[in-house]
Amino acid sequence: MPITPPPSIPGQLVPSGVQPYANQQNFSQIWGECLSWAPHAPIPMLQNWTNNVLRKIYDRRNWYGLLQKGQLISPGYYSTGTVSLTFNSASVQGIGTNWTQSLNGVPITQQSFRVGYYAPIYNIIALDQTAQVLTLELPWGNPSITQSYFIAKYYWSIPNIRMFHSMKNLQLYYRINVGYSQAFIDNYDPSRLILMYPRLAATMPPDVNGNYQIELWPAPNTPQTFPWLAWVTPPNLVDDVANVPPFMRVDTIKAGVIAEALMYKPKDNPSYSEATAIAVAETKRKEFEYEIVKAEFADENLWRQDVQMAEEMQMPLIGPDGSFLTGGDTYRAMSVQSDW
Repeated sequence: MPITPPPSIPGQLVPSGVQPYANQQNFSQIWGECLSWAPHAPIPMLQNWTNNVLRKIYDRRNWYGLLQKGQLISPGYYSTGTVSLTFNSASVQGIGTNWTQSLNGVPITQQSFRVGYYAPIYNIIALDQTAQVLTLELPWGNPSITQSYFIAKYYWSIPNIRMFHSMKNLQLYYRINVGYSQAFIDNYDPSRLILMYPRLAATMPPDVNGNYQIELWPAPNTPQTFPWLAWVTPPNLVDDVANVPPFMRVDTIKAGVIAEALMYKPKDNPSYSEATAIAVAETKRKEFEYEIVKAEFADENLWRQDVQMAEEMQMPLIGPDGSFLTGGDTYRAMSVQSDW
């Protein structure tokens, strides 16, 4: 059954809208069947219980059906013209800058502004293209100056990501280390002086819209693309014909929803006595837990996670400090910061 695909997210592949063959029922069919177990339950609550049960399932494991691929695109640096900055002002006046809303092919509001390497990195939140005035997320905190600058991509906001599996630097032929902290980079490079070839992806605080955000370090100063695999958290089901992620069994979902529905005002359930409704709810709750454990084993066959080979458990080819941890002379010679 075709459905309406979710909104497209730049840099990510999203579901096409075709119902996965592994799913037996859509959203309305799931809560509609559960309604027959508790006819007195309001439909909005059944819909909420369905999404709540799905969230519980999502949190149990990095399921194969939640795996997604995408890429991060670095536009490189832009440094045409000069800028005038005023102490404690978030406005930046460009002089001969020729800024556009899409700078080097990437929205300028997704990029960052810097003057030298001893002032903070400021995210750009707005551009008055006619006046050539940038608005920064925080006011300029250094003395008022007029000098050169650059705009680059330091941070990436990635909607719906829950955890990265892997990321690659294809120019230097190594896997980027993911899941590092800001404190780790701050110890190595607090002013972000090192540039060119990223080897770490470090978690940032959520962006202003609440999206997952990372920093690539060192910041790429040339146009580059970094492919990634990650697990996502799907949005709540809203449309009646929406589907759960691939390979998730709806009978397991229904067991959890039915358990919730039977515990809703059990005295008012026209189909069961209070005692029976509570007893059946407990049975369905146990069924839900049992089926989730079975599903975890089945999911392991689709995307192996619980058992890893030795080659998969090794660190990426390049270490966080830029030295190669394994590989021969050919790999080592490709490092911009070799340990020779």
